[in-house]
Amino acid sequence: MNLPPGIPVKVGIDTAAIDFPSLLKELKDKVFNGYLAITIEGSSGIEEGIVVFDNGKIVASFYDYFKYAKQIMGDLAFQRVMNAAAARHGISDIFQLTNDQVQLILAFNEQAICLPSDADIKKLKSETFSALFEEQVKEGDGSGSKIEIMKKFKLGDVEKKEKPQGETDDADDFLRDLFKGKGQ
Repeated sequence: MNLPPGIPVKVGIDTAAIDFPSLLKELKDKVFNGYLAITIEGSSGIEEGIVVFDNGKIVASFYDYFKYAKQIMGDLAFQRVMNAAAARHGISDIFQLTNDQVQLILAFNEQAICLPSDADIKKLKSETFSALFEEQVKEGDGSGSKIEIMKKFKLGDVEKKEKPQGETDDADDFLRDLFKGKGQ
């Protein structure tokens, strides 16, 4: 995720030393434009979450698992940010942006838009960091491969049976005849 550098407001805030929902409320009350970045040491690598504010309202969220080169956006990313806020080892940085910069982030990253309410923030507050989110990313690591898709639809046991050499079937004959005329 490429974000404008912005003007540093606070950097190097120890995640263990802050009440994250209170920090979000403070930024809301100040009608803040910009983003909060939270970087933590997860179970097996560095993770980073971003929460974007537009006039004090949370409007977008991103979450990166650097080890797996995976990025989550939107509501699912915000859930992970709230989980990351409970990590023992991490820092938060706050950067101010212009309203135009915030609008550009939203325009180019529509899938990252999320609008959590105060009730959502209270509900998502976590006392301890959970590695379950990372496990979900690990499990989905090959989700686009043919094998994974076949397993998803319970076709993993289907084998491709090879025909004995020289043996053809009606489909092979049909395709051969169909394309025979195309090459001429």
